[in-house]
Amino acid sequence: MTFNEYLLAQFGVNEPIYADEINYENYSRPWVLKELKKLVDSGEMKRFDRGIYYFSKKMPWGDDSTLSSRKIAMRRFVTDGNEIYGYITGLSLWNMSGLSTQVPNMLEVATNNETTRVRDIYIGYQRVRARKSRTEITKDNVRTLQLLDLMSIIQSPAEMDETEQIMLKKFVRKVKEAGVTKESITKYASIFPALASKNLIESGVIYDFA
Repeated sequence: MTFNEYLLAQFGVNEPIYADEINYENYSRPWVLKELKKLVDSGEMKRFDRGIYYFSKKMPWGDDSTLSSRKIAMRRFVTDGNEIYGYITGLSLWNMSGLSTQVPNMLEVATNNETTRVRDIYIGYQRVRARKSRTEITKDNVRTLQLLDLMSIIQSPAEMDETEQIMLKKFVRKVKEAGVTKESITKYASIFPALASKNLIESGVIYDFA
């Protein structure tokens, strides 16, 4: 299998390819970077930014496809489509849950792929705030952690209006359908601020899992 064939088989078309994730027959990183440059120079591959590449595809109108900065950030910090190693948090989660209609300019994530407590970076034009995860994030606990994260940023459930209460109930129903249980909430609650547990009780959310 050639290097080009390996990349297509491993990552696919119009998907972010991070140079530091390429492991081709134990070749060195300098060799990999050299081969990537050859593919870019020949037009077979596109370079999004330093260390980030992709194979474009022709669009119906004839132009080559492009990658969005958000898609690349999600691939880096949240999921590759198979493995889950992060989740959306902060104001981004507030918006995703429907508790706010304001779309934040910054994407906030909690992730296994960050070693510092919190770090702001730019991926293309997308500002990303990456937070080191409180515990290892997996497909089995990600929805529980995301629920607890959301409850830790709600300041006063008693002051939520009717629309906010409805949206919170919808979010809770989704995570419950995804397998979140009272036992899983109890297991991870202690690693979040005490406000999360307080809000779970005061909002009545915890009783939805009884």
